[in-house]
Amino acid sequence: MSIYFLSVLYWFLLIVRYAIIIYVIAGWLPLPLKIKGMMRELMQPLFAPIQLLLSHSVLNIRGIDLSPILLYLIVLYASQLCTALR
Repeated sequence: MSIYFLSVLYWFLLIVRYAIIIYVIAGWLPLPLKIKGMMRELMQPLFAPIQLLLSHSVLNIRGIDLSPILLYLIVLYASQLCTALR
């Protein structure tokens, strides 16, 4: 793979990592519903596949959404892989 592609992928994954952190912190803060709704709409396409897998697994805990944690770990692993391949 080209170094340019890996660099672009690394930066994209870095932005996704920060977006996940902001999404989780915003869930704890008393922000207006418009902002929380906008963030939910932006992040839901990323969380949906993981939520589907979690709903059929042992990790299906009612009331606790583990998809941001798992997505963060996946993105962290992928960014480390990009760094190692560069």
